[in-house]
Amino acid sequence: MPTRSVASLYARTTSQRARAWVTVWTVVLLFSGQGFRYLLGVPLYSALVVLTVVAVVVTFRRFLGSLRVPPLVGVFTALAALSVLWSQTRAVTALAAGVLAVTTFIAVLIARGTSRGQFMAFLYRGLQVSLFLGIVFELVVAFVVRADLPPLATDLSSIAKVDGGGEPILWSRNNLLVGGPIQGFVGNRNPFAALALFTAIVAVVVLLERRIRPLDGAITLAAAVAVHLLTLSATVTVAAVYLTALTVAALVIRRVRPSLKRRLSFAVLACTAIVAVLTLKFRAEIFAMFDRGPDATNRTMIWDQVVHYAWQRPEGWGYVGYWPIWEEPYATIIDKAGVVAAHAHNAFLDAWLQLGLIGFTLLLVMVVLSFGSAWRLVERASRGDTYIPLGWALLTAALALQALTESRLLVEGGWFLLVVLYCSGPGVFTLAIVDPDLVRTGAPAHDEAHAEDPVSVLNRPVL
Repeated sequence: MPTRSVASLYARTTSQRARAWVTVWTVVLLFSGQGFRYLLGVPLYSALVVLTVVAVVVTFRRFLGSLRVPPLVGVFTALAALSVLWSQTRAVTALAAGVLAVTTFIAVLIARGTSRGQFMAFLYRGLQVSLFLGIVFELVVAFVVRADLPPLATDLSSIAKVDGGGEPILWSRNNLLVGGPIQGFVGNRNPFAALALFTAIVAVVVLLERRIRPLDGAITLAAAVAVHLLTLSATVTVAAVYLTALTVAALVIRRVRPSLKRRLSFAVLACTAIVAVLTLKFRAEIFAMFDRGPDATNRTMIWDQVVHYAWQRPEGWGYVGYWPIWEEPYATIIDKAGVVAAHAHNAFLDAWLQLGLIGFTLLLVMVVLSFGSAWRLVERASRGDTYIPLGWALLTAALALQALTESRLLVEGGWFLLVVLYCSGPGVFTLAIVDPDLVRTGAPAHDEAHAEDPVSVLNRPVL
């Protein structure tokens, strides 16, 4: 009898249902980490992270034997670890590199242990929970607290040594009833707006795949649009416009005859380059449309200082993820208001500052190859083929656009999603030979996880 109980417990903890729950929760934790730190404090949050890592390892343990980290991802992670040797802040770098390695491990393990369709469905549920968690949080602040809400746990302020002065950290500014900007559970309007954008992208893809009910998707899309309007994020607005145009172009490419697909695809990419150049040239007029200055809300001053310090040390100052603003040189990088910056507000510049030009190049290549491999599948797709590669392309583009004004790509949910997307596409050195099964279904032939991909598991609510 005990043997049967152990076997039954093993089966339950390694079942597809268990992996679904754990994956959804991991997405919630990674994309809402700041909110949990404000709620629980760093010690309890750290314990929650450890329990989550254990849960992922337990539920995905049968995939550990076949775990392979992509070389480019492995090199970036190894470089972050090696930077301890020359880091300006060795203790912080050791901790940050360890967290990066664990995040990478979890991302690769989940990517290998779920089919492409499964992960998109689980990602949708996790982002959906995170989005509605932020909405409920702001409703509670507006109707119950009725005042600005500081973090319940103040240890982050103590660690950063900012208690003695400067503007206090606020979890919510109670702006819901005045039309925003709202900050959501994550405590920052820009990541909350980006969360709404990611949720909308995945909602559209799983709706096209018919993996969720239309009402489910419609409610989520409406909530994402409402959050976007209430966060007033200019970066996400520009990104949403571009991604909408990219989606329309992808749908058109699916319907044209094969001889036109490649030419139309190159035309889309060329238009993207032209739009990027025009945006840089006329940025003052464009930002004025969103009531923002041409310096991207004081970011250019921060970028100038980051470049200045990056040139001083070609090897980088050491990987730190979020900046330890009590240490040099981070303590001296300020915006126009005199506030110490918490990150470079540009993931690529931040990678340069922390890991030198090698780190910058590795990150840029990862993003370009992730988008390129996904787009090659998009341009080959026809009616009846899966929309999953379109989701990969849109999510990669969204991450890249967010990375131009935020550094979230280097930490937590941003890095996790980039690694999963990088693992999902075809091999980066075999782009000319595209697996037909990958185009049609979103999964390569002989995919073990895909073989157990029952529609019932993906359609029924995970939570």
